[in-house]
Amino acid sequence: MLSTLQQYARTARPLILAVIAAALAQPAFAQSAVLDRIKSRGYVTCGASQGVPGLSRPDEKGYFRGFDTDICRSFAAAILGDREKARFVPLNAGQRFLALQTGEIDILPRTSTITYTRDMAVRFVQIYQYDGDAVLVRKKDNIKDGKGLNNKTVCLQGGGSLVENAILETEEHHKIKIKKVYFDSTTQARDAYLAGRCDAYVTDGTAAAAVRATVAKVPDDHLTFRVGEMAEPNGVVIARGDDKLFDIVRWTLNALIWAEARGITSANAEQRGRTGDAEDKRVLGGPGFGKPIGLDDKWVLNVIKQTGNYAEIWDRNLGDKSPMKLPRGMNALWKNGGLYHPYPWD
Repeated sequence: MLSTLQQYARTARPLILAVIAAALAQPAFAQSAVLDRIKSRGYVTCGASQGVPGLSRPDEKGYFRGFDTDICRSFAAAILGDREKARFVPLNAGQRFLALQTGEIDILPRTSTITYTRDMAVRFVQIYQYDGDAVLVRKKDNIKDGKGLNNKTVCLQGGGSLVENAILETEEHHKIKIKKVYFDSTTQARDAYLAGRCDAYVTDGTAAAAVRATVAKVPDDHLTFRVGEMAEPNGVVIARGDDKLFDIVRWTLNALIWAEARGITSANAEQRGRTGDAEDKRVLGGPGFGKPIGLDDKWVLNVIKQTGNYAEIWDRNLGDKSPMKLPRGMNALWKNGGLYHPYPWD
């Protein structure tokens, strides 16, 4: 008899293989002009979630706000010199990679965990956030850990999302059975839980904390706990075959981490470019700095001045300046106990 994890693999495999087949079917030149398309069009198109507070969600005026969307805006600042030249396409888990293949989006900064199989279909450029999976439950139900989910109903998004894997791991680890109710989007799963259709809601840990803090009517009526053993490295994704775009995405993310490590912020970036040490002056607009990557010499300055460094993006969307108040944890700089360290610019 197949284990639940094997059953999950069989269920998810057809979708992943379809994405790989689409990638292999495309001629190499078909994906080599994304950067030219962005410059000609005048804006960057990014995939977004379907409304996760703190990550990517339109406000009452339709303006997308969140950590993921600010990461996208950093690419717009690098490529086009203006963070506001970014547009967003809401996608569920089953749509996100195919949207890259078809050219519907240029870049995907949307809670997508790097895996071997996925990276054979699309190109993961760089980790931009570490996360895990979590369950949101009502305190009155007295469910405090994975074992307490036995015979309970859990709402989750279908389509091969790794959160399902976390639930299957929980079943096998505790020798229990969880009733799973699938939805086309994580937003639908969330709303079903909040409406009382399910005993629990499982999603990425950051998203679970955001739902509790900003969507639940009374946050203190709910609690979250981790499920699954995996610390998920979420990466920014592009279609295969575009080295220019790969370079820009990788080094823009590096610029955010580099600036934080050196204490360069949106408020002082311009001054540091004039009066800082030799590395500050070179990276923040030195003559010829942009030529190897095909951008303006001040591309890093534009990114930091307009979007802030990694810490600033985190704090306003997920950290101390947000309703979530999430600690940095693994997402801190290495010198602060986290996993991030910038690459050298030499």
